Amino acid sequence: MTHAPLVTVSTRVMPHESLKKCIGAVIRLFPDWQVESAVESNEFPIGRKMAELECEGCAPDAFLHQLTEQRILDTALDAMSIHLNRDSTWFQLSRQAAITGKIAFILEDEKPIGGVIHVRMQSPDMADWLEAATWHAGRREVPREIGDVLAMTRKGQVNEWFDAKGRATMGAEDQEESRNA
Repeated sequence: MTHAPLVTVSTRVMPHESLKKCIGAVIRLFPDWQVESAVESNEFPIGRKMAELECEGCAPDAFLHQLTEQRILDTALDAMSIHLNRDSTWFQLSRQAAITGKIAFILEDEKPIGGVIHVRMQSPDMADWLEAATWHAGRREVPREIGDVLAMTRKGQVNEWFDAKGRATMGAEDQEESRNA
C-alpha cells in the first residue's frame, strides 16, 4: 500500500501581477490551497513587493483528476519523476494554463509567461505512489515505469512510437513474433 504524499504548493506573485488571479489559478488545480490573506492594491504606484505564497498539506485529488481528464498520465509520470530523489519529488506547472483548469508542465530552461506553480511531494514510497497515481488501462498494453525507455528527457524530448514512415517502433519484436507463429 502506498502512502499519499505530503503536497506543498507555492507560487511567486510579482508586483505587476494580480494577486487574486494568481491565487485563483492555483486553486483551480488544488482547491484546498489556502494562504494567509495578502492585500491587493490597485492603486498606482503598486506598493506591494513580490509575494511568495505557500501552502503545505494540499490534497492531490483534483490535480490527479485533471491529469486523467486531459489524458496526460504518461506525461505526468515522466514530468513528476524527473526530480525524484528517493522519498520526494518536485515539478512546476504553468500558472497561465491553470487559470483555465488545464495542466501544463514546465520543463528545464523554460520561462513561461504568466508565472509558475511549484509543487513538492514527499512520501516514503514516492516512486510507487507516482506510478500508481498515474496508472491507466493503456499500461496493460504498454507497461510504463519511472525511468523506462519510453520516458521523456528533462527537456521534454520523447521517444517516438512510430518512425518517419509510420511504422511502429515500440513492440515491433512482439508483432514480428506473432506473424511468424
